[in-house]
Amino acid sequence: MKLTQLAVAALFVGMTFVACEKDKKLSSMTKKPVSAAETEKADDPISKLFRSYVAQNTSTTQFNALDGGELVSSNGNVTVSIAGSVLTRPDGSLETGQVTIRMFVADELADNGLGGLPTQSAFGAGQGFGGGIVNAGSMNIEMFNDQGEALEALDGGVVVNVATSDFNPQMTLWRGVPSVNQPRDNVWVRIPTPVTPGPGGQSYNFNWDRNGRYNIDMFNDCPGVQFTNHRVTISATAAFNQSNTQVYVVLEPCNPQGQKIIFSLDMYNASPRWWFANPGANLPIGYTVTYVAITSYNGQLFYGSATTIVTPSMTTNIPVMMPTTLAALTAYLNSL
Repeated sequence: MKLTQLAVAALFVGMTFVACEKDKKLSSMTKKPVSAAETEKADDPISKLFRSYVAQNTSTTQFNALDGGELVSSNGNVTVSIAGSVLTRPDGSLETGQVTIRMFVADELADNGLGGLPTQSAFGAGQGFGGGIVNAGSMNIEMFNDQGEALEALDGGVVVNVATSDFNPQMTLWRGVPSVNQPRDNVWVRIPTPVTPGPGGQSYNFNWDRNGRYNIDMFNDCPGVQFTNHRVTISATAAFNQSNTQVYVVLEPCNPQGQKIIFSLDMYNASPRWWFANPGANLPIGYTVTYVAITSYNGQLFYGSATTIVTPSMTTNIPVMMPTTLAALTAYLNSL
């Protein structure tokens, strides 16, 4: 299923995204509860899978820093425009040589799931409101010089343009501070710099100033929604654990309808084994959801799923984990 720009347009320019804990959940400056991802090493099997998928789907180009350059995503939705003589080295001096920029664009569920960048990490914590966080764009933009040094930009020197059919002034800009185990988790901090409309309101524009993960999104209110905690068990070998398995939940928000949200159950209980969401990521009672587990174990991919209607404090079991290929798993996720 192709996701429209407001649903999940996750852009990657050398980084990854997991959408945010916002004002109605956790403080914008507060780290969310420690997740299973953060207790693991960055070289665990599932993180290797995510990095491999991103690498296979990353666009890159080079340009001279004095001349500036431009990188456009493969689907044409995202443009990064770099003016000449605006990039600086870590010591503050002006970069004058060759620069490499990388970009990964995710606008389908598989890109978000297999790239380790679910569209959000919270659906709602309170009672009587909520509806998920909807994205106008998620992106990771990285630029390096020939020495491998991460570059920064002078104010206004690098502009990111994210296409949209309808600019929404309620959208805000967030930067993801990476956890130990990228790309499985982020802590998000709101950036006071506003997102501005492009000509005719046909794009979201913001200034890029350093390597990092950026998210343009807003909280989607659905009055009257009641929420519940939830968890998932897997009927599979005990070797499937938080180091090699990621569990997602996919659902359709109340508004806009016909689009999908995917987010991770990023907490883990070892014994008895189950995956669960942090307190800011409860599910709306009465909604139909699909849980998907992805495992990378001994060089083989596995997946399993279960579709259910949300009930209070529910536990859902994924009964079978089946061998699969990356192509088949990609097609399955995009069909949800």
